[in-house]
Amino acid sequence: MVAVLDNKHIDAIMASLMDGIITFDGKGHIIMANKAAENLFLVREGGLEGKTMLEIGDDDIFAMIEEVLMRGNEVFAETVIQPRTQIYRVHVMPIKNDAREIEGAVAVFRDVTDARNFDQMRSEFVGNVSHELRTPLTSIKGFVETLLDGAMENSAICRRFLSIIDAETERLSRLIEDLLSLSSIESKERIINPKPVCLIRSIRSVMNILGPQISEKSLHVEFICDAQLSLILADEDLLNQVLINLLDNAIKYTPRQGKIIIRSRQRDSRVITTFTDTGMGIPHESLPRVFERFYRVDKARSRHQGGTGLGLAIVKHIVESHGGEVFVESEVGRGSTFGVSFLVV
Repeated sequence: MVAVLDNKHIDAIMASLMDGIITFDGKGHIIMANKAAENLFLVREGGLEGKTMLEIGDDDIFAMIEEVLMRGNEVFAETVIQPRTQIYRVHVMPIKNDAREIEGAVAVFRDVTDARNFDQMRSEFVGNVSHELRTPLTSIKGFVETLLDGAMENSAICRRFLSIIDAETERLSRLIEDLLSLSSIESKERIINPKPVCLIRSIRSVMNILGPQISEKSLHVEFICDAQLSLILADEDLLNQVLINLLDNAIKYTPRQGKIIIRSRQRDSRVITTFTDTGMGIPHESLPRVFERFYRVDKARSRHQGGTGLGLAIVKHIVESHGGEVFVESEVGRGSTFGVSFLVV
């Protein structure tokens, strides 16, 4: 025995759907709209019934309904339904009787904003990676061709060119390592093993690792922390990656004999660590984008410093994967402060 759904069951199914669904009669008037469709057009329950899309104020969808009712063809379109900013894929199909005559139409509204944003991000990412790879490869190819054309006979020129090739190769290697690291964190291939970690010990270890770079620029690096700082819950390897990236970033953009202050303090259930430098600072309009992949405030200087443009993006993903937060404050000419927070044990 086949069960027949009554109107109550059909209404419950329609109300549970995430997509907006509207049915029209043969003259383009709305017969029924589910809750998602009413929310989409910002009307109360039953507020769409009896109206046409022209009365609702959407000429494009009205034209789609008209075409389906006149020609009987399915139509598709992507549109932004005002006053919203989301992108919707609209699919309109004819409703036909047993004699294949058009009796009405049904329109399905699906929010594809995230998918389109992802497509845009993927396109930008591929473009950025291609550009970042092309620059050092072009440089390496040019110097190799010059050496093969005879410059190799001059030992001084040969050594200088080979040093540049070595530096560009190292830059490519760092870029690929950062890409793999970011990819593994984003895709969650890298399994996070949070354990109680002494942040003070980790910061001092990182300061020792980057000691040569600090000494080379004669920087004054000071670490200030609460006397009784709680242990934090973190994957120690990933934590060290965060600290190295932030301190390395501060070193790169702080002028010779400048100052870097690292502060760690506990606020309720979190430990907040900041890295404050006396560098050139970041313009206000760039602050919201500094944690984006490949975003550089000063592209020429960043490449000269050897950055891949991925360090801060890696920091953001690692910290957020631990349930923490990242932030930045800066003023042009007065330096920057980058901060991260981790949960205490």
